[in-house]
Amino acid sequence: MNHVLRTLAVACVAACAALTPTTHAENAERASAAAEAAQAAYERGIELRRTDPAASLEAFRDSAARWERIRAAGAENGPLEFNLGNAWMESGDVGRAIAAYLRAERFMPGDADLAHNLARARSTVSSSFERTGGTLLVDSVASWWNLVPRGTRLTLGWLCWFGFWALLAARFAMARSSGHIRHAGVWRSVLGTLCAGWVIFGGSIAADEALQAARPRAVLVESGVTLRKGNGDGFEPAFVAPLGAGVECTVIDTRPGWLRIELPDGRSGWIREAQAARP
Repeated sequence: MNHVLRTLAVACVAACAALTPTTHAENAERASAAAEAAQAAYERGIELRRTDPAASLEAFRDSAARWERIRAAGAENGPLEFNLGNAWMESGDVGRAIAAYLRAERFMPGDADLAHNLARARSTVSSSFERTGGTLLVDSVASWWNLVPRGTRLTLGWLCWFGFWALLAARFAMARSSGHIRHAGVWRSVLGTLCAGWVIFGGSIAADEALQAARPRAVLVESGVTLRKGNGDGFEPAFVAPLGAGVECTVIDTRPGWLRIELPDGRSGWIREAQAARP
């Protein structure tokens, strides 16, 4: 329960900035009410799971829809995506659940609950094909910085940026007032460290954006998807076996209403855009 309250609180804070600008108090109240309603629907689904499966499923779908509306309003953080993934998973929509978990992974790398739920969702995929190890999101970047949450890297990058220029200004001010700088080596070391931190943390964010733009990910959200040789229903299937919901892939080309995807085993083909969700 403490974990639920923590994630709910973080989601509320993030959603505040995305709602229609009126007053801060009104934004906070709306964000809190929206997140509480989404979580209440999820808990209602848990309570009804054994006594009324149909009503339970409807409650989980309602929870997912409410979290989606908060997300569509502009909120973006790991706990929100984690809660959304849980709601989709309980709704039986494994594809959208995996997509939400992968988005959450950008903000919460190494989170034990997230890793467990993502693994559970993947275990239900009927045709997941062979992976190279790890998560597809981490594989796409394959660098150490994914061990540090994106928000943390962004904050550290900005701290290094402002710290560098503040200390540089202070150094020049001291030089002008006294004519010389004491402990010049220490100043150079600190400024160099801040500059390096700015480059490393800021560069990792830029690299993430570039890699995601170059090879964006997708997760199938429908069952029985036919991978075709061209962007149209008239093209022959790329192979006979249909793809199941939850299959993860990479988008390598797009056409209006169609995506050309590459599967983890290297095979590629075209699917309708509506048949996939983007992490």
